[in-house]
Amino acid sequence: MSKLVDTKLEGNFLMLPMSNYVYGEDSINQLPALLDMHNMNKVFIVTGNSVAEKTPIINQIKELIGEDRIAYVYQGMKAHVPKSLVLDMAVKMRETDADSILSVGGGSPVDSAKCLAMVLAENITTKEQLDEYPIKFNYQTGELTFKPLSNNPVPHIAITTTLSAGEFTHIGGMTDEITRVKVGAIDPKLTPTAVIHDPKLSLYTPEWLWLSTGLRAVDHAIESICSDGHMPYTDALGKEALRLLFEYLPKCKENPEDMQARSYLQMAAWLSISGLANVNLGLSHGIGHQLGGRCNVPHGVTSCVMLPTVMDYNLEVTMDRQAMIARAIGVASETESDKEAAKKASGAVRDLIVSLDLPSRLRDTTVTKEDFAHISKDALEDFIVATNPRKINGREDVIDLLEKAW
Repeated sequence: MSKLVDTKLEGNFLMLPMSNYVYGEDSINQLPALLDMHNMNKVFIVTGNSVAEKTPIINQIKELIGEDRIAYVYQGMKAHVPKSLVLDMAVKMRETDADSILSVGGGSPVDSAKCLAMVLAENITTKEQLDEYPIKFNYQTGELTFKPLSNNPVPHIAITTTLSAGEFTHIGGMTDEITRVKVGAIDPKLTPTAVIHDPKLSLYTPEWLWLSTGLRAVDHAIESICSDGHMPYTDALGKEALRLLFEYLPKCKENPEDMQARSYLQMAAWLSISGLANVNLGLSHGIGHQLGGRCNVPHGVTSCVMLPTVMDYNLEVTMDRQAMIARAIGVASETESDKEAAKKASGAVRDLIVSLDLPSRLRDTTVTKEDFAHISKDALEDFIVATNPRKINGREDVIDLLEKAW
């Protein structure tokens, strides 16, 4: 049974400046009131071709708020957010009289909208200017640098249809098309003003995407619990997120139209990432960023293929934490020792991934072994890798993990 360790509690918890989280069936109907509340009179909609052309969501929004309240619909968003796309969006938005942003869809529209808000706020017009803002990290020296925003961005409401939960953070991811490295821009001001989670809208999300982003939420919760900066607040959120995810992902797989399951999964995604501005994450996220940027592996799938292997790698230094995880998801009891319980955690995650018919090995994705050298180099430039609970000594350790995940 896990015991609380006597540690001195002190810190400065960052509360991100989000105004509203609106959830539940038909919560999209609250959009007009949210726009009024935040003085959003002309919205620039950021979405992808699939949402715009294969679902009725954009037309539903037009009917709700009126076409005269929409300045432009930008539907050319691409996965992993190429920097050139962000600059192109900014050109389009400057040509309109838009005073706010509405992102619609999954994690990429949300990231695109955050980065767009930053570009507009800082009057960025060139790639060279944009290159000054993303987080830069030197693994050898531990030096972390980023350029904070000097101005307030326009308000941004996120209507999300996946479970990756980036809409609740202050980080926007972008990919450099030349280096194929994924980088992040960070500032509390980039946090969306409000979020809408309507489970009915998620019915249009492809099953593989919905379920795999559910594993992304599992990844958030597990890496926050295993973080060397863990705290009771984030532990509580992570454990409840995992309980809901392990209960309702299989139910949603069995019955995709189960609105209760979808609602609870959206709530679990929120729980999984709330407070993550205050704890360190680890290798699954850090390597996952580069699998996406270099090899175009979807966010959720990166968690499917890396998280269990990373849990095994970290087991020796996170035994009490992984025991907590195993008990939270019901695969271990309080009477078992931490050692016995902890060994069951990664296996339970693997079983969940397989039961949802999701990719479980790197070889099941677009990654090749020839990519390992580049991925290992780029991963060490991701500051999240440096905060992994078990220290990474160099590129060889990353390559070894990739081999184990292969």
